[in-house]
Amino acid sequence: MVFKMKTFLTEQQLKILQLRAKGLKQSEIAEILGTSRANVSILEKRAMEKIEKAKNTLLLWEQLNSKAAVEVKKGEDIFKVPEEIFKQADKVGIKVPYTTAEIIAFLVENAPIEERIAKEDFILFLDSHDKLRITESLLEELDEVRKD
Repeated sequence: MVFKMKTFLTEQQLKILQLRAKGLKQSEIAEILGTSRANVSILEKRAMEKIEKAKNTLLLWEQLNSKAAVEVKKGEDIFKVPEEIFKQADKVGIKVPYTTAEIIAFLVENAPIEERIAKEDFILFLDSHDKLRITESLLEELDEVRKD
């Protein structure tokens, strides 16, 4: 069941995503909708791009409203990051509800790093709900929509 609400997606895109979620192939969807598989592929790809942009917009909004943030540059050792987030939090008079070990574990699990070193620029921030979040400075390209 899908509720009617304002979205960035067209009705056709929503219909395609619903059918894909049910496990149908693009060729099967094309037959149901009376269009080509290529058209379904294009509409699905555009829908996924819109969804990715919406996610990035929300993450950016959360970052703009964050309590503390640290920019990590490519090549930096992530073991230095916890100290920086603690300094930023101290400047604005808030307490970071995580230990150094917890921050490092979060980075290892979620940040673009390899062997303690940042592979890409990213921003670690404490959102308005005291959760650690990561925004990659350079948005990644969308993965190719899976083909039949």
